Amino acid sequence: MSTFQISDGVNASVDVTPNPGSAFVRYFRMLSDISLAGATQALRSGMTLADPALTSFSAGTAFQEPIDVGTSQVDLKIGGGISGSLGVFVPHGDAPKLFDPDPYDDPIAVAPDDRYVSFGVTATINPSVGSTVGDLKFGLTAGGSASFTNYRKFSVKPVPPQLTDAIRDSIAQFVIPADIEDLQALVPGQIVTIDGNGSVKFSATADLLTAVNPLASLSLPGPVDTVAIKAGGSITVDADVQLSGEYQIRVTKVAEDLVHLAYYRKADQALDVKVTASAGLSATVGDTDLLGKLISAISADPKADADQLKKAGLTPVEIQNIQEALKAAIARSIEIAVSEELNATREEKAAFSYDIDLGSLTPLSKQAIHSALDGDLSALTADPSNLLPGIHAAQDVFSNIRQRKHALEINLLGIINFGWLSKLIASGKTIYDPTTGQLVIADSATASGVTTVVANVGVADTEKLRRVLAESFLITVAYHGARRAGLAPSLTTSHSFFALNQHTSQETLRDELDVSVALDLLDGAAQKKIVESAPEFGSTLFLTATGYDSDLAQQLFLLGNQPRSQEFYEQAGLAAIACLVHDGDVDEARLRPTRDVDLWRKMKEVGQPGIKSFFPGVPDPVVGAIIADYSVIVWWAEAMQGTANKLAAMLSFLATHPTADDENNDFRKLRSDLANHLQSVATNVREEFGRPWGLLAMFLASGKRAGCRYTLIGRTVTLAGEHPIKLLQPQHV
Repeated sequence: MSTFQISDGVNASVDVTPNPGSAFVRYFRMLSDISLAGATQALRSGMTLADPALTSFSAGTAFQEPIDVGTSQVDLKIGGGISGSLGVFVPHGDAPKLFDPDPYDDPIAVAPDDRYVSFGVTATINPSVGSTVGDLKFGLTAGGSASFTNYRKFSVKPVPPQLTDAIRDSIAQFVIPADIEDLQALVPGQIVTIDGNGSVKFSATADLLTAVNPLASLSLPGPVDTVAIKAGGSITVDADVQLSGEYQIRVTKVAEDLVHLAYYRKADQALDVKVTASAGLSATVGDTDLLGKLISAISADPKADADQLKKAGLTPVEIQNIQEALKAAIARSIEIAVSEELNATREEKAAFSYDIDLGSLTPLSKQAIHSALDGDLSALTADPSNLLPGIHAAQDVFSNIRQRKHALEINLLGIINFGWLSKLIASGKTIYDPTTGQLVIADSATASGVTTVVANVGVADTEKLRRVLAESFLITVAYHGARRAGLAPSLTTSHSFFALNQHTSQETLRDELDVSVALDLLDGAAQKKIVESAPEFGSTLFLTATGYDSDLAQQLFLLGNQPRSQEFYEQAGLAAIACLVHDGDVDEARLRPTRDVDLWRKMKEVGQPGIKSFFPGVPDPVVGAIIADYSVIVWWAEAMQGTANKLAAMLSFLATHPTADDENNDFRKLRSDLANHLQSVATNVREEFGRPWGLLAMFLASGKRAGCRYTLIGRTVTLAGEHPIKLLQPQHV
């Protein structure tokens, strides 16, 4: 068998005969001598791994000639010059660890009597290499670089190995784990890491909860029958997922027949997530296509809705557009869910990890492992409950997405107007929000107002959508409280806020987490610690929502059977400002009206024109913000109190006329008065109501009893929390 030499370039060299299962024999097209750079101890004869003079070191290595690496084709190219490393790790201090600090956040504890000798190479992925089975690409990007490093474990007990023997054996044992035979060739305790940029893909089944938000649109009609939708459903869909970025594949030979295979992302870097919902699309409405699945999940009478939709006369193109929007919404929802799971703090740092019993593998199991080492984990992730023989999933980032722990948000804008899902779909448009993945099925007029002017069919403008959802929420929560929305009492109406920040500063993160603190979902001390943990947080997605059932919706407007006062809402609006502004902020003067009842009273007496006189020395931009606070609080308080009066009148009438309907002129007038009032309110909704202030003002007006949830997803911080609607206590007027 061929032999090559490793030398320090001065006076020491070691002959290396590669092991039959090593990469030198299996994949290197030729052998080349290796020279060391900067190694003062590496080849010193007579030194053992237990020698007190031996300390941890790392030296560069260089092949004297470029090397092609591959099987049937050249997959990797190792250049001449420094293109690798040789090292020895000697544990020192308390709790020593290999890979410490570890950019993949999972260092390995090393016993005092153990030593690790490492040998690695850096190669370029052949730009022309394909993704054919059998290559050594590992999902890494063609034309990019990849590092392959082996760590061979030795014990200094009972007899310490000679340093040169340990180096010779480690290099001779160098493995690139591209197939089962390579895993078999590893010796117990050996670790192999593969680092680079690329893509890992997998296929899996997602089981998403359907979080339905029933809403009324501005065109408020006469009374409708009971709205035929339900809560608590789910939609199951197959998904193809691609994770792209910098990652590491780590292979550990635990025992003679046991291998641990793990896939890591860098601790301070996010992986890009791309999802395709792979359920088939159809030009008809069936039980298995996405639209059919959606109807089954959220309709109170799926068969009737499906039948009506088939009779609606939608063209194949219209159905295709609906299905494409639904497919895109599901894909984006899964992308967010995967990102959240990837970034969430967990004991197992790997995104995926598997324990492989080499002695129990079947041909199908071996092929699945081979594909996984190529970067395609689909055979391992498709059905983790029934993995192939010899393979046990220790960690799977997709597991929570299979268990209904993530949701597809569905806003039915106008369902109260139409009553039936099929009528809303047939008469409106189906669009989705590319930021949050929320699906929006809306009447045509509303949908046209929130659709972006782009070539893509079914895409919502996030800013416009946020405002329209806030308008519709305000209308709906009033009707819900009046028990005249056609909604089951337990169905909730949601008020939401969402924001995508490409560059998140400490201030931006604090502002978003202020909402979570105000919702009692995050402790203020924890918020401070998180905000101060880094100077910048990269791209973040923040989503929060509150939910109101019919009982709580009614309590927003009535105390007992009496309408709440304008002052009640003003205090809730002021309290919301106090949740969002801090002492020491440049605009801290905005806090003064929230703390001084007399100041607020005087501001109301003089109105906008005279407010500036109460804030001498305060910069004009801050005074402008105070005036804006005043204006939105007064608008909201008047709108809510006016709605409360209309609602109280209607409920008072119904208390003595429980069977009243449209045949009753008095009831018809009361309902018309409420509808006209709500149309006026919605038409004049302030922009701030679609922002955190509006969400918090309503939440505080509910006595902090609304159900609420939030999610923050970022590269270095991922948080989530929720609590359900709190039971109402008996009220006293």
